This record gives sequence, structure tokens and C-alpha cells, in this order.
Amino acid sequence: MGSCPVIFKKVDQNVVRVMAGLVSAIAVIFIISPQLWLLTLLLYDFLVRSLDYKKASPIFHLAKIIAKMLGLKKIEIDAGAKEFALKIGFVFVLISFIMFSLGEALAAVLVVAVLLVCAFLELTFNYCVGCQIYKILKKFTKLF
Repeated sequence: MGSCPVIFKKVDQNVVRVMAGLVSAIAVIFIISPQLWLLTLLLYDFLVRSLDYKKASPIFHLAKIIAKMLGLKKIEIDAGAKEFALKIGFVFVLISFIMFSLGEALAAVLVVAVLLVCAFLELTFNYCVGCQIYKILKKFTKLF
């Protein structure tokens, strides 16, 4: 990302990547064995983090513990694009939750599969799909 701050708030890149790993694990479990409680967990967690209430996020707390256990150093980055990506993730989980609740399990699994790809890219390659969308939208809005 650029060095110019977007929202003057920082996040730890390594904790974000560990959270992506946890989301990936939950997504894989859901794809193998679709269960509403897994979507409920993801929906709750994405919601509280989207509302900037990380204290209530089990995935955030677990990611911090894992990052510390692995000895990952804190790497602070601007939170703007990451928060945008988080909100996109929330929308994906919400759509999947609604589809599953309406009996459309296959549609829910497909949406979670897209979420898995995005989370896995963040985890393994430090590539944030939502952040790239954010950059494109920022460039596009500058045109008007």
C-alpha cells in the first residue's frame, strides 16, 4: 500500500494475516460440512470488527494469541483499505448466511469459497483483494 495514511488508524499486518488464516480454516470446514453455526460465527465476528469493536471478536483475540506464540513482530500499516476489505467480507458472509437460511446451501458454499480464496491470498501472499478494489475505487472517484 502507499505510505500516505488513508484514515490515520493502524492495524498489525501480521495479526490481519493470522485472522485471514482463521477465516480460511472456518471457511474450509463450512465448505466440507455446511453448518449454520459456522456462518453465524463468521457473521458475528465480521460484524463486530466492521463496527470497530474488536474486543468482542473471538477471531481477533485468537489471532493476537497465535501471532504472539509464533513470535511475529508487529507490522503497523494503515487500516483504511483493510477496513474496506473487512466490510466486503462482511457482505459476503451476510449473503452466504441469508442463502443458507433460505435453503440454498450450494449458493452459500460458493460465496464462502470466494471468501476463502480472498482470505487465503491474504494469508499466504499478503495480497488483499478488497484492498485492490479499494485502490481502484479511490482512483475512479478522483476522476469525478
